[in-house]
Amino acid sequence: MKVREKISHLQLGCLLFGYIAGFESLFLTETKLMKQDVWIANVFNILIGIALLGIITYVQRQFPGYKMTEICDKLLGKWLSKIMLFIYLLSNLESASGGFRAVSMFYTTVILPNTRSDYLILIYAVCSTYAVYIGLGTLARTNLIIIPFFLIGFLATCLFIIPEIQLNPFLPQLQSSKSDIAIGSMHLFTFTFSQLITFGFLMSRVENMKKIFTSCAIAILMSGLYLVMISYLTLSSLGFNYVETSTYPFFSTIQLVKLGEYLERIEILLIGLWTVLTMVNIIIMQYVFTLVAGHVLAISKMKPFVLAIGLLFFVHASKSYIRTADHFTYGTKIYPISSLLPCVVFPVVLGLITLIKKKGNIKAS
Repeated sequence: MKVREKISHLQLGCLLFGYIAGFESLFLTETKLMKQDVWIANVFNILIGIALLGIITYVQRQFPGYKMTEICDKLLGKWLSKIMLFIYLLSNLESASGGFRAVSMFYTTVILPNTRSDYLILIYAVCSTYAVYIGLGTLARTNLIIIPFFLIGFLATCLFIIPEIQLNPFLPQLQSSKSDIAIGSMHLFTFTFSQLITFGFLMSRVENMKKIFTSCAIAILMSGLYLVMISYLTLSSLGFNYVETSTYPFFSTIQLVKLGEYLERIEILLIGLWTVLTMVNIIIMQYVFTLVAGHVLAISKMKPFVLAIGLLFFVHASKSYIRTADHFTYGTKIYPISSLLPCVVFPVVLGLITLIKKKGNIKAS
């Protein structure tokens, strides 16, 4: 694994966009819960996501010659840092396993009903492990190739869905209860911007650190706009009742697109692009897991352990969330709480300690 390979700030921003846009468009859980008020959750999460990004980039800029794992050691001390990083590793493993299970669940439900999910998870694990082995730079360049095709396909789909729009789904506004708005916003934040700490572990591998915040903030804005648009198109073309009962509402939306007599199944092409972006999500999680695990276990060369970590991800994913109800219960009730410590509290604590130490150094000087 080429842990020292550098990428550009543009590549990091595109990785962040692919990371968010690929996975979250599958279930649209917050859209089912909040309906016409889903835009509130998106606006809230864009603002909170940019704030969290600002904290993480601030910490990294104060220690430009260090990796984020090393920064944790300097700020928290060796043992407390290892504990926090270990908690992050558990959260990372759970998130990646959820991604494996979500993709396999979609394919075995909609496209390949006679295929065992374990076989699909094994294929995904092999692909993600190989991607981790060849390095971050290759993944970043591949993502740059996929993103334009994804955007073109998505924009073309929007144009063909417009004739199917029957109402403005965002009116009347503010119809959801405060509890639904809070739960929907928290769920969306959990599966989109809370994992910005994962990208914090990649920032030391960016060539121009001064432009990281701008590139990633633009990616957050674009991904937030993307989520608003697919929510609007889904609700306006399918209606509230259908969206609430559909497992994959956006997939049902793109099934409305028909390009003449011989290209009626255009959604298969879009699902292929979506699958690649979802794999980007999983690969980044596994790549960062490998980096952080190497630091926690004090292993200087992690390349021989890439396969072992890939096997760990496969076994954990194949044994987790086996029933669909378990997957949804964990994603809606447990994960939004369990991810707060490693994904939100952890970077905020790092930011506060960095700020306190900086002020202390200024007074001392």
